[in-house]
Amino acid sequence: MQIARPPISAVQSRLQAAPGQPQPPTPEQAALALLLRIEQSARKAATRADLQQLAANETRKLNRARQIFVVDIERPRRPRIVAVSGVSTIDETSTLIVAVSALVLRMDRERGLRATVDFTLPAYVEAASDLATSYPFREMLWVPLLDRAGKAFAGLLITRDVVWGEADIAISVRLSEAYAHAWRALTGKQPFTLRGLRPRVLASVLAIGAIGALALPLPMTALAPAEVVAADPMIVSAPIDGVIDRIDVDPGQPVKVGDVLMRLSDTTLRNKVEIARRDVAVAEARGKQASILAMSDARGRHDLGIAEADLELKRAELAFAADMLSRTIIKAGRAGIAAYPDRKSLIGRPVATGERVMEIAEPTAVEVRIDVAVPDAIALVANGRVKLFLDVDPLNPRDGRIVRADYKARPGDNDILVFKSFARFDGTEPAPRIGLRGTAQLYGEQTYLGVFLFRRPLASARQYLGL
Repeated sequence: MQIARPPISAVQSRLQAAPGQPQPPTPEQAALALLLRIEQSARKAATRADLQQLAANETRKLNRARQIFVVDIERPRRPRIVAVSGVSTIDETSTLIVAVSALVLRMDRERGLRATVDFTLPAYVEAASDLATSYPFREMLWVPLLDRAGKAFAGLLITRDVVWGEADIAISVRLSEAYAHAWRALTGKQPFTLRGLRPRVLASVLAIGAIGALALPLPMTALAPAEVVAADPMIVSAPIDGVIDRIDVDPGQPVKVGDVLMRLSDTTLRNKVEIARRDVAVAEARGKQASILAMSDARGRHDLGIAEADLELKRAELAFAADMLSRTIIKAGRAGIAAYPDRKSLIGRPVATGERVMEIAEPTAVEVRIDVAVPDAIALVANGRVKLFLDVDPLNPRDGRIVRADYKARPGDNDILVFKSFARFDGTEPAPRIGLRGTAQLYGEQTYLGVFLFRRPLASARQYLGL
C-alpha cells in the first residue's frame, strides 16, 4: 500500500511560511464562512418578514442567483409571493407576481412542490406568455422548505441566466433547510385543543375575545411613498426670458461659488448691445456738433442740452442691454451639487423669467418628502414619528420626525391628491444620497384596533349614508 505524499513545492511553501503569520482564507474557506454567517442570521431573525427578506437577498451571494422569489404555500392551491430580491413591498396585482404565482400553482398541479427541481422557461407556463417571452432569467430552480413531516410549507423560486450546477443546487438546498428550521421556529405553532369546551361556549369565548381585541390601543399608522430631497437647496431660476443654449455641469456634479452652470442663447442680446453702442457713438457725435454750434449760436446752446440728454439715454440703453447680456450666463451662488433631472431635457427649452431650472443642494443637508394620500392624512401629527425603508436598503429602516406638511392636498407624481409632508432624520448616521426612494411608515395618534381595521369602510359608509 502506497502512501500519497504532498508535492515538494507544497511542502517548501509551508516551510517558508513564517510561523504565527495568519494566512489569507481560500475561496472555499470564505464561502464556508459566508454560509455559516447566513445560517446564523436566519436563526437569529426576529420575525418571519426579516427571515423572508434574508432568504430573498442573502442567498444570492452563494448560489449566484439573479432574483429569488420567496413563496408561502401553507394554504393549499393558494401560493403567495411574500418576498422578492431587492424589493421592499410586494404588489400582488403586478404582472410579474401574478405570473410567478401561476407558475408555482401549475407546478404544484403537475408534479407537486415537495422535491427540488431545476427547469428552463417556458416550462410550467404558456409559451406565448409575458413571463416566457420577456423575463430575462430563464434558468429556474425550485427549492422547497419542508417541515419535520416532509411537507412543503414554503419554497424558494431561484432564477438566473446560466444553467444550474450541482454545487449551486446543493448550497441552495442546504440554506433552505436552515430557512425552514427558522421559519417553523418563528411560526410558533403549538398543539392546543379546547376539548373541554362545548361548541356554543367556544363560539362565545371567541366572539368576546374578538370584540375585546377591537378595543386594544395602538398608534394609527399609514404607508406612503417617500423620496430623499435636499433640505434647503438654492433654487437656480432663469433671470430673463430665453432659450437654454448649453448646460456646463452634469447632474450631481459638485460646483463652487461662481462656477458657470448654464448659458442662455445670446444672439439677440448681443445684437442689441452692438446697436446700443452705435447709438451712443452717434449721440456723442451729435453732442460734439451741438457743443461747437453752442459757442456761436443761441439755438445751438438749446440743441446742446437736447443732445446731452439723448446721449445719457443712449448710454442707459447700452448699460441695460449689457446687463441683459450678462444675465445669459448663469453662475452658482453657493457651493454644493447640481440637482436637475436630465441635460437633454433642458438644452433648447424656452424658459420664462423666474422659472426654476435646477437646484444647488448641500449633500449632507437632506430630508424626506412623503406623499401621504388623502385617506391616510389622519396619521399626520406635528412632530410625528416616521420610519423610512429605502428601496436600496430595506432591512435597515431610518427613524425620523415630521417637520412640516402641506395644509391643502395637491396632485402628486401619479396625479393623485396627496399631502406633501417632510421629515428629518434622527441620529448621527450618514445622510442618504439625494434622489433615493422608498416607503415611509407614519405613526399618528393613539386609536383602537377596531377603528384601525375598519377606518376606510366606516368612512365610505358615512359618505354613502350621509351620517
